Amino acid sequence: AAVLALFWPGGPPRLSSATVAVASSTTEPAYAATCLENLPVSPERGETVADLVDHRQIYPGSKGRQHFPALQRETGVPFDQMLFFDDCTYGDNCGDVARSCPGVACVRTPHGLTEALFDAGLAAFARGERGVLDAVKDAVK
Repeated sequence: AAVLALFWPGGPPRLSSATVAVASSTTEPAYAATCLENLPVSPERGETVADLVDHRQIYPGSKGRQHFPALQRETGVPFDQMLFFDDCTYGDNCGDVARSCPGVACVRTPHGLTEALFDAGLAAFARGERGVLDAVKDAVK
């Protein structure tokens, strides 16, 4: 939630124009929506993760062949302007997205998204790095 709080008004100007999307291949999309709507980001203000999310692609399917192309069509954001953080440990969503959606910057976060990984991903993205950014994990050890 600490990383997501950076997107609230008053957060860093560099994130003020960012579009936030979520993609999940869960077999329980209704439950995932309930989680987004109830996971607090700012409990004192009553704000949840759902309040930060501009676009959702939550249904069984491939991140690279279904979710990201759908997000691109929905948002009009080119793949080379997308940064993807993924905590999956049972598959390779980052590899799938990098192969299917050339230009997306993909960061593996198997232990969760920390502020350090988020900042390292943003820095690599700003340097023009794309594909699977394995060097990002080394930057935060």
